[in-house]
Amino acid sequence: MARTTIDIDTPLLRELKKLQAREGRSMGKIVSQLLAEALARRTRTPQPPKFQWTSRPMHALVDLSDKEAVYGVLDRDTE
Repeated sequence: MARTTIDIDTPLLRELKKLQAREGRSMGKIVSQLLAEALARRTRTPQPPKFQWTSRPMHALVDLSDKEAVYGVLDRDTE
């Protein structure tokens, strides 16, 4: 196992020491496990959200070939 020195914020070190006392494992093993888990989560490719196309007949509400009908609907919506 490689050795290194790292600077850890005091609140984090306190939590690590509590975890060490609770689990009875060495600080190095705990930090290695937590770091490995964090790196694994970070490197996973997130799955894109599933897209489901919904289609259904909507039936025309206005005849688009009739200009007056189109204008009538447009004018009605702005009032």
